[in-house]
Amino acid sequence: MLLQIRAGEVPKLIKHTAKEIAGAFYDMNRTDQFRQRAGTQRQFIRRYWTDHVPVAIECLTGVLALPGTSEHEKEAIYDALTLFHEKASAGTPSLSTRLLQ
Repeated sequence: MLLQIRAGEVPKLIKHTAKEIAGAFYDMNRTDQFRQRAGTQRQFIRRYWTDHVPVAIECLTGVLALPGTSEHEKEAIYDALTLFHEKASAGTPSLSTRLLQ
């Protein structure tokens, strides 16, 4: 679930990963119609990288569980995911546990 967050507030690691995924998406076997509408790969990434943020988060979360991931990498990923979650949920109202009378 992607909450409201501005593109400028996405941590660099997540943004970079989302751009890489968008580039790979563009490189897949696409129709000529897709290529005409999307423009160049650079244009596609610039326009649509934010659509790939949920997949980037999912991929980075999976990297945390890989046995070869260094502690330094894990900390960087954890920090980016935590910061993203904090920024995404800032201003989101919390549900009250108070009973209605």
